[in-house]
Amino acid sequence: MLEKLADYLADTSQALALDLVSPWARTGLLALIVGWLIGMLAYRHYFGRENFSLLAYLRHAFPRRVYWSRTFAVDLQVFLFGRLLEPARWAGLLLSVTAVATAISGGLTAAFGPVRESTSGALETGLLALLLLLAFDFGTYVTHRLSHEVPFLWAFHRVHHSAEELNPLTLERKHPVYSLLGAAIDCALVAPVQGVILYFFGGKTELAVLAGTNLAFILFAYCAASLRHTHIWLSYGPVLDRIVVSPALHQIHHSKAPRHFDRNYGEVLAIWDWLLGTIYLPKEREELEFGIGDEAVQPHPNLGAALLEPFAYAWGTLRRRAPTAAPEESAPQPLPEAQAEAASSLPGQ
Repeated sequence: MLEKLADYLADTSQALALDLVSPWARTGLLALIVGWLIGMLAYRHYFGRENFSLLAYLRHAFPRRVYWSRTFAVDLQVFLFGRLLEPARWAGLLLSVTAVATAISGGLTAAFGPVRESTSGALETGLLALLLLLAFDFGTYVTHRLSHEVPFLWAFHRVHHSAEELNPLTLERKHPVYSLLGAAIDCALVAPVQGVILYFFGGKTELAVLAGTNLAFILFAYCAASLRHTHIWLSYGPVLDRIVVSPALHQIHHSKAPRHFDRNYGEVLAIWDWLLGTIYLPKEREELEFGIGDEAVQPHPNLGAALLEPFAYAWGTLRRRAPTAAPEESAPQPLPEAQAEAASSLPGQ
């Protein structure tokens, strides 16, 4: 038993190390370094050339208050818990987009018969990859928005927002229930798109489309996506910020200021926020404080609290929303004899 556990931990640690050094990993070291280099250009832009120096930028990018904070320690604990026990992977096994897409393709074949698979060139594959990217990103928007607007779901998403300082590991500060919700919504919104692609174009094209979609996410990661969970301000400007989520837009989403509440839900594309009225576009650089705005006490000071406290909070939301029993109407009491006689003598009786 101990030998199997040791082998599992060794394999998981090796996979984690490979993810860190892989240039194709969205959260790998290379993507992080590119993000910080872009952040250096942003720092020079916002603070001016005359105030720029490499040492000043490093002090700005890696302050002690962030990387020696209790928040960073919890981020690290949640990250290691997620990578070692892989709750997101188990959620994916329970609610697999690929399995649902395959079932949908099989259902279409049973209902309408097999079709001659269309051959797709580079243009068609690219358009299908874009369609799948839109589906994935919209699914993330829906998951994110529901997790803010439904009190029971907010109980679990609060773990992500209780971070009082942002750093790249905050991306992984997610409760397993939030991951399960995301998998369920992807099965509902993404799997039908993937299933139709599989039905009409076959497995070979589906793999190419998935590769193209993943490449788009990787390119986004190299456009300083890692800065979203930092304090390093970078806006893409009033036009691009309506299309792509800049680091500044997501930092605003984490802000404690009431004017920023429930804004900028998008992950890659800002078009959903723009079209559905949840976008907040900054006119200039803003000073932000992060965390849960309406809670004075940190609810998740350690890993145990981050995993267990949301269940108590969720139960509290259900109890507060439970209807209270209406008081029973009292049965009419018989009138005293004297009052009954008086009432019978009234006109109209």
